[in-house]
Amino acid sequence: MSTMGKRILRAVAALAAGAMMLAGSGCASLNGNGGNGTNGTPQNSDKVQTFTPSGGKASATLNIASGSENREVAAAVQKAADESGVAVTLNYMGSLDIMAALENGGVSGGTTYDAVWPASSMWISMGDTKHLVKDAASTSTTPIVFGIEKSKAVELGWADASGKTKPVATTDIIDAVTSGKLKFSMTSATQSNSGASAYLAFATALTGKNEPLSADDLNNTDLQSKVAALLKGVDRSSGSSDWLKDMVVANPDRFDAMVNYESLVIQANKQLTQAGHDPLLAVYPADGIAVSDSPLGYVDRGQNLKDAFSKFQQALQSKDSKLEFERAGRRTGLGGTLTYASDAQVQQSFKADWGINTDASALKTIALPAASVIDQALSVYQTALRKPSYTIWVVDYSGSMKGEGKQGVVDGLNAALNPEQAKASRIEPSGKDVNILIPFASKADEPVAANGSDTASLLSAAANRDPRGGTNIYDGLSKAIAQLPSNVSDYTTAIVLMTDGMSETGDRSKFQSDYAAKGQGLPIFSIMFGDADPTQLDEIASLSNAKVFDGRSGDLAAVFRQVKGYN
Repeated sequence: MSTMGKRILRAVAALAAGAMMLAGSGCASLNGNGGNGTNGTPQNSDKVQTFTPSGGKASATLNIASGSENREVAAAVQKAADESGVAVTLNYMGSLDIMAALENGGVSGGTTYDAVWPASSMWISMGDTKHLVKDAASTSTTPIVFGIEKSKAVELGWADASGKTKPVATTDIIDAVTSGKLKFSMTSATQSNSGASAYLAFATALTGKNEPLSADDLNNTDLQSKVAALLKGVDRSSGSSDWLKDMVVANPDRFDAMVNYESLVIQANKQLTQAGHDPLLAVYPADGIAVSDSPLGYVDRGQNLKDAFSKFQQALQSKDSKLEFERAGRRTGLGGTLTYASDAQVQQSFKADWGINTDASALKTIALPAASVIDQALSVYQTALRKPSYTIWVVDYSGSMKGEGKQGVVDGLNAALNPEQAKASRIEPSGKDVNILIPFASKADEPVAANGSDTASLLSAAANRDPRGGTNIYDGLSKAIAQLPSNVSDYTTAIVLMTDGMSETGDRSKFQSDYAAKGQGLPIFSIMFGDADPTQLDEIASLSNAKVFDGRSGDLAAVFRQVKGYN
């Protein structure tokens, strides 16, 4: 049996004893139901975090649309809330969601935002078509790097035993991928800033020109071939940089490398080394690197919170907050330098034996292209250059799904797979994608497959199937495992389970055995709605190093779109 198979069997054996403990634990986990506590308020979750001044009542509250990576700088945010006397609520979302909220006048899903805090200025530039954003300023910087497991970096000749790394060109990365020596995890370029910025940096470097990408560059077939060859190395995708970090930390034997923020590589290393694992080494592409400037800007909707915003923004630039940024692995000095390099905790973050290079000369920053070129680049990525996806949709059609439940699923599948609808969220299928629908009730039905963008028959089958019978998610998952492709490494492959109820458990053991034998460690994402049992879904997410999405309130179609960003 392979090493992977043995690891999966050990995970299966431990699930029965550990599932309830996992569900009741207060620790953050990959299922996304855990929260990050702060000194502020108990109203924290995986999506929302509120910080209130510790010294007394807040003078005002700011509602901020924030990138997920800002979870890691909670201490800096709390310091600023304390100093300014202003409470802030960070609503964690993807960069494209922030851009869409700006396009909609600072409103998303009925929620209004007083400020935006994306990972990069480019999302403000692209989304602020109504010119609402005022006084946007960088709060910190962090480059986007390869975090590579130490032994793999040494094997590739990119580092020595001390952790010191050498300059690595983008063509070196392509050679390692093409030879089968390197696979890496990366966020979706159309859903997350780290993925988009890395993709733009790769493409810019491969032009061989010291200037921003142009529309002509994107139409160059040689450049497209090179970028596609590099992206074949993507082993797992994600819609969130922070979740990608958590995924790698949760299973260090499974993942050799990730493309992510330097700050999140640092956070990952703190967790990995504390658990007795080797760290990731930060490798900085020598011919072009993207840098996140983390701007905070006021969204002027006439809400008269400008003074409160200015107080909070100024407090984020104070010594106390800047020090916390650097302790968390962000840079606050000019040109990417460290302001507090002599601080002991900062030194414990920026460690040379983790490959961290604090010399600003290591950051050969690419120039961002025009907004129209970025838009074109993202479309080319989604439809032509990314590794194709192979997604198996395991959908609950039990009797309880009659009415709104079924309609929500049908609407969600259309949001994710109807080419015209999906295009609005930049998740449209490419010509090489494969989607398979497996309806289930008391047992699973026969699969319905769709190749490329021709998804009409699959969507028709989803609409015409009548809900009836009981709920047996395990039979549906076993049938999904039987549908996995023989050439699984040619795709970013995932199973997506949707259910509104508690499953029968008679086929649970068979599913676990099938997954151990044939699942290949692939993720099983779940969408929970209705009366779905979180414990059952958490167990499946833990087994497959995946995530549970909560669709019990709000727009199911939006949840489906979010799930598709992870594949």
